[in-house]
Amino acid sequence: MKHFINFVVLCFFSTYLFSQNITLPSDSLGVLDTLDYKGEKIVLFKDNTWTFISDFIKNKEEILFYDTAKFFTKYWDNNELFAYDPALDSNHVDSVQLVLVDSLHKFVLPHFGTIYSGFGWRGRIAHKGLDIGLELGTPVKAAFDGKVRFAQYHRGGYGNLVIIRHRNGLETYYAHLSKIYVKPNQIVKAGQVIGAGGSTGRAWGTHLHFETRWNGRAFDPLKIIDFENQKLKKDTVVLRASDFKIQQSSKAYAQGYINGEETPIKYGGAEISEPKPFVKNTVQTTSPASTQVNYSKIQPGTYHTIQKGETLYFIAKKYGTTVEKLCELNKINPNTILQIGQKIRIK
Repeated sequence: MKHFINFVVLCFFSTYLFSQNITLPSDSLGVLDTLDYKGEKIVLFKDNTWTFISDFIKNKEEILFYDTAKFFTKYWDNNELFAYDPALDSNHVDSVQLVLVDSLHKFVLPHFGTIYSGFGWRGRIAHKGLDIGLELGTPVKAAFDGKVRFAQYHRGGYGNLVIIRHRNGLETYYAHLSKIYVKPNQIVKAGQVIGAGGSTGRAWGTHLHFETRWNGRAFDPLKIIDFENQKLKKDTVVLRASDFKIQQSSKAYAQGYINGEETPIKYGGAEISEPKPFVKNTVQTTSPASTQVNYSKIQPGTYHTIQKGETLYFIAKKYGTTVEKLCELNKINPNTILQIGQKIRIK
């Protein structure tokens, strides 16, 4: 009798969907029954879940898209770090236009924290993403809607790594995770938690290494992301050959430079000695002498309340102490993310 009901329900859906010119995958047998509810149809499934028929059709259409679209069938490999054909050299492409978001698909910043290293050269080593400070276990989110291509430990240095390919062919990399919450071929939404922050692989301290790649070639994430306001700079971006050639120091981000644009800091150029948050604000990152506090007059047990944009380096400079002493007093590490209103012991 149960199989007969499934057959009848399947026939009903087939007839309905045929009239709507919609084709569904064969897993429609997961449907158990349909009910009328306040003038709408509800779909019941074998696993005791339910949904409205309109959402059911929308979800099935989305699954069908991810199963058949060329971006998710060609050059798709769940075990290879770089799945694209090496012949697809981005340096030989004059330009490519990518639609990043639209009315149905949004962007969410994977994690809002201090950028400690940008896209560029670290000595002779190419750093192809952003290192963003976070605490162990902090949720890491998918930047855009997409499908997970890679979700496993990478022995080459990334540690626990998730790679998501998006609807425009763009791929985003999330490395050094302590935990992975998604599986290969899983469909994810922008803002969905895909892992937890960590320091697996070759990582100095706990942080998120985040990359943006097109055709397997990395470009500066700051080309498309406004970290200050936690949003995209534009809904559509044009990438040129120069965007894929590293032309700056990995510290250039702190002076507002973006790889491939205007006058970046060349390899071997200016360096910044201390980590500096990318976030712009009215608080200066280095205090003028007139605003510095005489550390010798500070009484033991004195605390400072964190204001917007302040870092451990800024606080140490203001009070004439060091980051190391602040960390020792507060039992924290240099990568700890400070919260507005948090109290930090100074002495």
